[in-house]
This record gives sequence, C-alpha cells and structure tokens, in this order.
Amino acid sequence: MAVFVVAAAWWTAGSLARRVQAATLPPLADLSSLPDAARDLVVMADAAARAQPQSADSVGALGRAYHASLMSDAALELYGLAERLDHPGGRWTYARALILEEYGRQDEAIEALARVTAENPSHGLAWFRLGEMRFKQGRLDEADQAYRRAVMAPPAPVFAVPGGTTRTVTPVSAFARLGLARIAIDQQRSNEAITILDELMTAFPSFGPARALRQSLSDDARQAGRPLASAYVPPADPALDIVVAESRMRDLLLKHAALAARGDDRPWREFLVRRALEFNPDDPNVLIEMAGMLQATGRSADALVHLRRHQQIVPDDHHALVEEGRCLSDIGRYEEAEAVLRRAVRVRDAAAEYNLGSVLDRQGRSEEALDRYDRALAIDPFHTRAMNNKGVWLDRHGRNPEAIAWLERAIRAAPDNADAHSNLGSAYIGARRFADALRVLNLAIALAPEMADAHNNLGIALAQTGRLPEAVRQFETAVTLNPRHANARRNLAQVAARLTRPR
Repeated sequence: MAVFVVAAAWWTAGSLARRVQAATLPPLADLSSLPDAARDLVVMADAAARAQPQSADSVGALGRAYHASLMSDAALELYGLAERLDHPGGRWTYARALILEEYGRQDEAIEALARVTAENPSHGLAWFRLGEMRFKQGRLDEADQAYRRAVMAPPAPVFAVPGGTTRTVTPVSAFARLGLARIAIDQQRSNEAITILDELMTAFPSFGPARALRQSLSDDARQAGRPLASAYVPPADPALDIVVAESRMRDLLLKHAALAARGDDRPWREFLVRRALEFNPDDPNVLIEMAGMLQATGRSADALVHLRRHQQIVPDDHHALVEEGRCLSDIGRYEEAEAVLRRAVRVRDAAAEYNLGSVLDRQGRSEEALDRYDRALAIDPFHTRAMNNKGVWLDRHGRNPEAIAWLERAIRAAPDNADAHSNLGSAYIGARRFADALRVLNLAIALAPEMADAHNNLGIALAQTGRLPEAVRQFETAVTLNPRHANARRNLAQVAARLTRPR
C-alpha cells in the first residue's frame, strides 16, 4: 500500500507537471503573412496540439509545422516545449539545433547537439554538425574528435520520398572523412589529406566534393584560373527532410529541390518541385524549375508546356527563352529552337550563345556553331558546356591536341561533368593514349552509369588494347541503355565477330 501511494503520488505529480506544461502552450502565432496552404497546415497542427497538449509528439508536430512554414521563432519555442515534455537530448532537441545552426546561433546549437550526442552517442549527423561548427570556429582538435565519432556512427536511416523511392544519398561518414581531410590540409598535412580523399573517391566515385578538394591539391589547380567547382551538397538529414516534405512554402521547397538537383537525387527533386507547383501553380519561378526538372529527366515536350505558361505570365523573359530553345532542340525542332535562341542572344548571355551553337551544330552548320561557342567563352571563360562542345568540335575536325586541351580544361572547371570525361576519353583514344582513356572513361561511368556513350567509348578503348571480352560487355551495356545507339551496335557486332573467328 505504501508503495502504491508513493507511485500514485509520483504519477499525480507528473500529471500535474504535464498540465502545467500544457498551460504554457503559446497562442497561435500571427499567420497573416503565410499563403493559405501554409496557414492551413499550422492551424491544423495547432488544433491537434491543443487537443493533446501533454503529448510531446503533438506539440513537436506543431513546431515542425511552424518550421516548415519558415516561422522559425515559433518553431523554436514549440520544439523547446516538446523537448521538456519528452526528454532533453531527444529528437526535438535535435530539431531545435537545426534551426539554431541555420540562424548562426552556434553556441546554442553546439549546446543542443552536445545534449543529443550525450543522449544518443551513435547520432552520426549530430556529431557531424558539431564537427562542422567547431571547424568554422577554428577549434580543430574538437572538430577532429566530432568527425571521427561521425565516421564510426552507424548509417542514418534514409528518408523515403512520399509516393516514390528512398533518397539517393552519400552517407554522413563520407562527409565526416571529408572534414578530416580539410583539417589535415589546414594543419599542413597534405599527404594525409590526399590519402583520405583518394580513399573517398574510390569508395564513392560520384562524391564531387572529395574530387574537387583532391584536385585543388594538384599542381594543375594553380593553373585553373579560379577555384574548382566544389559541387558541395550537405548530407541528407532525415529530420530535416520530414520538415521539407511537409512544407507548402515555395522558397523552402525550391531551395531543397536545387540541392537535390546538384546531388542528382532525381526522385526527391521531382517530389519537391511538384509539391511547389501544387501550391503555387502560376508562380514563374516554380514553372521554370518544373520545366528544368522535366528536361533534365528527358521530358522536354512536357517541359515546353510549363515554359509556354511562364511566357504567358512573364512575356519575353530571357531565361525562359533560353530554356524553351533548349527544349525545342532536344525534341528535334531545330528551326524553331534557332528562332527562339536568336531572340535570346540579343541579351549578352553565355548560356544563350552556347545553346544557339549547339542547335547550329546539330543542323550541320559547323563553323557557325564554333563561333557561338567562342562567343559563349568570351562572356564566361569557364562555361563548361561550351568548353566541352568546343573540344568535341576540334576532335571531330582532326585537331586532337587542341581538343584534349579544351576537354581537360572543362574537367578542371567541373570535375563531376561526366560528358566531358567521356569526350576526353574519346579524344585520348584518337591520340592512342589508351591508359589515359581507360582512366577517364571508367570515371565517366562512375559519375553517370547510365551514359551509353561512355560505355561505348570504354568498349573501344578496351578493344584497342586487346581486351575483347570486356569490350563486348561494354558495348552490350551501351546497347541496353540506348537500343538506338548505332555506333555501339556496330562495334559490338565487329568485336563479337573477332572473338568467334577461328584462330
């Protein structure tokens, strides 16, 4: 009986504490600045929290609704209440840390993350974020310790895109190892940094930041003319992905769609752009992003629909004209594309000149095309696509050494450009530099496994070095990826015939 009385007293005290906590639930914030859809989201979450004010889940969900609606101060307050209802160091502490970090309130964010790691020492993302903040503060020993804990932590669960597949992610341990390489560079331990980066590139061939940082340590980097493109995309964070997936705010959705595009995470990008369009059907920025997403996934005819809608809202918008020209070119309507792009080049713009050059090239107007590539490079000397196309043009016209120089320059400017790697491999084959060709073509395939041209070029390099069975496999892959690839089909037949020919 005594035990029961004590237990009852404890339960009553806990219940009273929760009721007191519930009484502190703040009034609904001023939502007048929100679009209707975001306002509805917060109102529904607020009603649910008031129905269950003692529930950390309900109060935290209200905080997440504010967070998703870019009302960070209100989100911080609600996350704090949910944290006290649940326990310090849990998921709501981490959610609060995300906002504090974004706000630049590093000391408070570090304190929150320290609670998370104390509660859950295997929270790799919390350790990584601690490492990043300590690195920015110049506290390299503490950053080193945090990065090492992130490397050892088990992989975080990957967020499942609603209605689609899981996200395409590089594990946080790779980002933490990149942090260790940055510390080694800062401490003048370049050889150690190179070892770390080479291991990262072997394990994750498409991890652009490692390749860019590794190349920055090479002798060629000093001759590049400007810093190498880093292609840096923050590690995927399921806690943040939940917030973004719930959002109805254009700016937040498009920001993360752009990050997904840079990380080549296509399902996630498409989900975010379509969500932005659902709540902003006539927003010019969303229409452009939708068109870009569709074009990047081979749906240029669909992209045209959104570009034409954009033109109705913002007539003669220069950027939309360039994109419309690209789409028309992709679906083979070259005369229409040329007319649109000639309107676009009235504004001095490298992208417009490059795309016009590409259209002229496809029409067989070779000299005019080269002139447009040169104009694009005069405006932007580091326009990677123009460098790439000029290199291909030179190689096609028998100017192999110049072609190699331009394609190598394109790769220095954009280390993740699979097209440039594939084309450089082809140019190396022409120069009979087969070892170099094999190296860059394998990298092209690592960057873009679905690129039929790269597999075909690799097959040619392998056949030239006598590795016929491997060449056949590459040609077969190219034909599987693109059944209309006549060159790969022809190469496959020729090499297969050589293999079956009696000796």
